[in-house]
Amino acid sequence: MLADFLFRVRSLFRKKAVEAELDDELRFHMGEQLAKYVNSGLPREEALRRVRMEFGGLEQVKEECREARGVSLVEAAWQDIRYALRQLRKAPAFTAVALITLTLGIAATATMFSVVYGVLLRPLPYRDASALLVLNETTPKVGLVSVSYPNFLDWRAQSRAFSQMAAVCGVGFNLAADPPENVGGAAVSSDLLSMLGVRPVLGRDFEASEDQAGAAPVLLLSYRFWQSHFGGQQNVVGRSLSLDDRSFTIVGVLPPDFRLIETADVVEPIGVWATTEPGAKYRGQRGDTIVIARMAQGVALPQARAEMEGIAARLAKAYPAENDRFGVALRPIRDVLAGDLRPAILALFAAVVFVLLIACANVANLFLLRGAGRGREVALRIAVGAGGGRIIRQFLTESFVLAALGGLLGSACAFWGIRGVARLLPHSLSGETFSLNGAVLLFVVALVAMCALLFGLAPSLRAARVDVQSGLKESGRNTSGGLGQGRLRETLAIAEISLALILLIGTGLMIKTLSRLLSVDPGFRPERLVTMKMGLRTAKYAADPAILNFWDSVLDTVRALPGAKAAALGTVVPFTNDHSRTDITLENMELPAPGAFPHPDVHIVSPAYLSTLGLRLERGRAFTDADNRDGPRVAMINAMVAQRFFAGEDPIGKRFIFGHPSQEKPPQWVTIVGVVGDTRLYGLADPARFEVYVPFRQSVSDEMSLIVRSERDPNALISALRAAVASVDKQEPVFDAAAMEELIGRSVETRRTTLILLGLFGGLALALAAVGVYGVISYSVAQRSHEIGIRIALGAQRGGVLGMILGRGAKIAGAGALIGVAASLGVTRFMASLLFSVGANDPFIFAAAAAVMALVAMLACYIPARRALRVDPIVALRHE
Repeated sequence: MLADFLFRVRSLFRKKAVEAELDDELRFHMGEQLAKYVNSGLPREEALRRVRMEFGGLEQVKEECREARGVSLVEAAWQDIRYALRQLRKAPAFTAVALITLTLGIAATATMFSVVYGVLLRPLPYRDASALLVLNETTPKVGLVSVSYPNFLDWRAQSRAFSQMAAVCGVGFNLAADPPENVGGAAVSSDLLSMLGVRPVLGRDFEASEDQAGAAPVLLLSYRFWQSHFGGQQNVVGRSLSLDDRSFTIVGVLPPDFRLIETADVVEPIGVWATTEPGAKYRGQRGDTIVIARMAQGVALPQARAEMEGIAARLAKAYPAENDRFGVALRPIRDVLAGDLRPAILALFAAVVFVLLIACANVANLFLLRGAGRGREVALRIAVGAGGGRIIRQFLTESFVLAALGGLLGSACAFWGIRGVARLLPHSLSGETFSLNGAVLLFVVALVAMCALLFGLAPSLRAARVDVQSGLKESGRNTSGGLGQGRLRETLAIAEISLALILLIGTGLMIKTLSRLLSVDPGFRPERLVTMKMGLRTAKYAADPAILNFWDSVLDTVRALPGAKAAALGTVVPFTNDHSRTDITLENMELPAPGAFPHPDVHIVSPAYLSTLGLRLERGRAFTDADNRDGPRVAMINAMVAQRFFAGEDPIGKRFIFGHPSQEKPPQWVTIVGVVGDTRLYGLADPARFEVYVPFRQSVSDEMSLIVRSERDPNALISALRAAVASVDKQEPVFDAAAMEELIGRSVETRRTTLILLGLFGGLALALAAVGVYGVISYSVAQRSHEIGIRIALGAQRGGVLGMILGRGAKIAGAGALIGVAASLGVTRFMASLLFSVGANDPFIFAAAAAVMALVAMLACYIPARRALRVDPIVALRHE
């Protein structure tokens, strides 16, 4: 009957039959087949389902007849899309699962790509940014350090590998307002903007004459500052702005996308105040200066590096006391702007790509399973004249339609995902903007095409090679794909397990890293501690007595506040990124080479600094009010200095001088009166450093941080502290106020964010891999229901049947785990910079992750295995 039907359909097709004739043939034979199934005892719903599955392929014959009569490619494509939509609508469960899987994978990938694009790929607002380098000086003891301005002048004069060089130094200003403000700024060489290819949106650039000592002060405003403080008024150019009691003339406004290494609201010429005298004593004053340089045309980075190393060697020979052992580091400007976030961002993007690959493997498995169920349909279509290319085209069209729907839904989810991820990103990226922009949407389009090919190509090729003779058998038992498709589905499941295991191992390494970090003793008690900065930059604080009087008044006022348990002042407070370092010469020490002197961080602190911060006094005494300019100069050192330079000796009473021995004047000896415990100054992952403490009455500083230990929530005390400072001087701004625990949190936020996102991606990958294993084993059970029925009918124990099915799942899980562990041994090495006190190939993490993956995989196998035990032998044999 079926052969006769196919012969007649093929004849109608070749005669370019009209659709009505095909409809009549189709309805007649579908009715016959339905009656046959019902008469055999099948429920009507099951009979209808089987008939629709068997004859579904013939619905496409009408479309193929139209093509045979001659239709355009566009019409043919539209026919394929309509048919694909009908096929997806007929299988709602398959469509829902595949769409959810794709949506999650595409949304996660698009979200992370927006971060990758925003930080690493977005075009920089400079002309030919690839030729721009950031130059720092380096020392063996510290690594990267700032550049001394006299050295910069020599670099610029002697270099031929660079067409231009400009110095950039971070500076701060006090803006008299209500309330007063701290304004972050930068002092730059007058040719910086022209070198970068940046033009002000209003006004003009700096002139060379304005970059000289004694020139009238001028400013460029950032676009944000212009909008917030001048309302975007066009007549701002030529107006004056009072900063630090000095009047600056505004000459221009920078573009909205302009950015330097550090955020700057105002920019001034550096030469107005920078020391240009060539004397050696000025070369040791490095401040916070970096150099931005543009490589000359035709010059490569190695050539530029070799030239700068030669210049550094000549300067070290000319000025050994200040430049001995100093080198030069050259880094692309994009790398500097990305900072230490590049490894974390790339690791997260790699993780989300793994998730997408797992999603594609899952959908490919679903397509293989669905294609196996459509074997009779494909066989019928081939039997009536459809070629293999036609079958491939139709299946790929379904893949692209599904991927496109997943792309649309994924883009919508990514819109919200980007907002969520932006809140998790480190504090250093708070000024960045991440959005679903054109570049991200183009990436999603490419992603859709790639996904469609990844999960659609193999199933379509398999479908085109269906055996027509076996496919047309009424039982349809062999239309399900056979051994080859089973192996392909298992291979995909193994790949899913391997990729998921890599993510689990990465998550485990980050969990252990964060645990180790948070267990590090910072060297002080951070709880209920708040800190804020102040800078006395106006003329009334030009003399030391006025500065000390202000600090004393602030301390007295703050200590009288309700809830303030203790208060102190310090210049280099832990976790605030403040630093001040200098060489010291110990008494009776064998003098080292000029660049090998001890180079500690120097803290200028008030007497109550140790008790307020909770530092340990290990030996000797702390400072008192008697440690002033009238008394002998004293200092405290940290335990690291004591162990390194006074091993086996009592350092109390020993002396040192700041700087190097000089024949010009008698040395000012400083006596060590105490030893303080080591602190983690720049982060929990940062090792302890040499530290020296000096009393603030003997070394007066006009920029200090106020530290207050509160009896309650420290954040609730900030407004009262601001008011207390205002009561001393209402024109003095307080800035960068934060609880110490918040600052410590910021020091680990890159790793914390990496852990959170990697954990989310790892959990999603684990779930998708479990679904993939479940699908393979479940389908295997369905295919072997006849075999299982026979086994049980012949007396096989149910435990044996269960073991047989679980054994197959164990082989898949074991193969995936072995491949995943082997791959992780290489992949996790790229995470080394994110880890702390944890090896990239930590055996415990590898074993734990593999155990979790195996457990989840076996649970995914157990559900279909239990269902297999409920197979009724009689029903299984009768249906077969």
